[in-house]
Amino acid sequence: MSCLGGRARSWAYGRRLTNPTCFNTYEVFKEELRQAFEPPQNEFRSRAEFLDLQQGKHDVHAYAQRARYLVSNIVTNPIDEATKVVTFMKGLKDGPVKTYLFREYPSTLESAITLAMQEEFSLRQAKLHVNAPRPMPRPVVKPTGGPEPMDLSSATAAGSQQRRGPTVWKQRSLRP
Repeated sequence: MSCLGGRARSWAYGRRLTNPTCFNTYEVFKEELRQAFEPPQNEFRSRAEFLDLQQGKHDVHAYAQRARYLVSNIVTNPIDEATKVVTFMKGLKDGPVKTYLFREYPSTLESAITLAMQEEFSLRQAKLHVNAPRPMPRPVVKPTGGPEPMDLSSATAAGSQQRRGPTVWKQRSLRP
């Protein structure tokens, strides 16, 4: 009870004050807490939402997380694995990931999620390599077998260069 907060904490301590033995076991406590704070028909809603789940604009990871969450809410009469797999695969966007999963046809929801995420990752990596700028190929230099001539068109002879010192400008005074 010490881990609870807000209304749940007030509810639990209030129940405990009125009847110190109201929570005989942890299981009884969890069940009463669930009945008091869980929305009614939560399992039914989760089942219905899972069976209609669509990927939409989301990536495979977000879609898989939503599917996992909805399946985890269904505990009293769980959905069989084959239905989970088919529902997950049916809700994927049409494309290479869905096609790959229908070819592989995994046996569990977790294996379907793993395969879908791996395939999406592979597709993203392939797109990165296709769109990456490629370095320009270096020109192929054919070896001539001998020394290469040097370009001397801008060179001057050492004797024809004149040495000059720094130029100093003297300022003349305009006064006589």
